[in-house]
Order: sequence, then structure tokens, then C-alpha cells
Amino acid sequence: MPESDEVPAAAPVVPPGDGAGPPGRSPQSVDMADAASAHIIDLVAKVRARTTLKVVTLLRIVEYGLVVAIALITALVLLVLGVVRIWDAYLPLDPVGRRVWLGYVVVGGLLFLGGAALLGRRRTARR
Repeated sequence: MPESDEVPAAAPVVPPGDGAGPPGRSPQSVDMADAASAHIIDLVAKVRARTTLKVVTLLRIVEYGLVVAIALITALVLLVLGVVRIWDAYLPLDPVGRRVWLGYVVVGGLLFLGGAALLGRRRTARR
């Protein structure tokens, strides 16, 4: 008996058949299975492209649109506040600065005229 602890190498297990596929199946049946699975994978990819990707794209548009709308509304409010503040601080209408209402009237009037112009350009739905 040898004194080493080496285990003799086992012979590789070779399944019966010609090695082209699973044992007991012909190469033609393996090719048909590959073709069928490729067809199913392509079909699933087409369905995904027509449904899931469009929904994800639509949801991204809605999400980014809301973010942009909120940012623009915030910017508009801050712009109006800044204009009124500049009007009140730098126009010498009253030395005490009690005429801040005049800034509100001017800025409000400009916003009113802009809204009226947009309302006049709208197109009504014809019945």
C-alpha cells in the first residue's frame, strides 16, 4: 500500500450517446428545441418592447414633466416676489416705503394682461 494520501483520479463520466445533446435525443430534436426556445424569447422581447417599454417611457415623461412644472412655478413665484421687493426697495415713491401696494398692483396688472392675452388666443372646442 502506498503511504501517500493521494486519491487516484476518477475517470470522467461520459453520458451515453453521440455527445451532441442529451442522451437518447437526436440532434434534430435538439435543434427544434433550440429553435422553439429562440422563438419564445423573441416573442417575449417583442411583447415587452410594445408594452412595458412604452409604459416606462410614458411614466418617465409624466414624472419629469411634473418636476419641471413644479420648478417653473417655484421660479415664477420667486421672480414675482423679487420684482415686488425691488419695486418697494429701489423706487423712491415714498420715503417710508408704505407704497408697496403699488408694486403689487403693477405686477398683478402685468400678470393679468398676460393671462388675458393667453385667454384670448385659446381655441374653444367645437361641438
